[in-house]
Amino acid sequence: MHMPQTHDLNLETLANLPRAKLRNRWREEFHDEPPISFGRELLALAIAQARQQRHYGTPAKTIARDLDRLFERVLNESNKSEPLSSLTRPGTILVREWQGITHHVTVVADGYVWDGRQHRSLSKIARAITGTKWNGPRFFGLREANGAA
Repeated sequence: MHMPQTHDLNLETLANLPRAKLRNRWREEFHDEPPISFGRELLALAIAQARQQRHYGTPAKTIARDLDRLFERVLNESNKSEPLSSLTRPGTILVREWQGITHHVTVVADGYVWDGRQHRSLSKIARAITGTKWNGPRFFGLREANGAA
């Protein structure tokens, strides 16, 4: 029976591999240790992107710079002391009742939608709702009072 080689795996198969196997694939692909903070999805995306570049070539320099900036931003976010929460993926709706009014905030790729407008910060939304300074993730129940996620 033919066992698939690393380069034989299609993207769907890659996306369904457990994190431990993706970490092994990373080592094979990049000849380096994967970042500890990378979860399954980010490992799979990085491996897939490397395979696409090998197959189709590298993107134009302007696109490559944009991708590098985005990747650096993700690295900086994932290396913070608080882990990124799966509760804040695009499409997630955060609900908070404040003084008898229920507020719905929809997470989108580059921020949050509340009251029909897009915002970049949960803290600014919390301040608009309460009239006082709040930590947005704490206000919406994404973080405990002691700062734990």
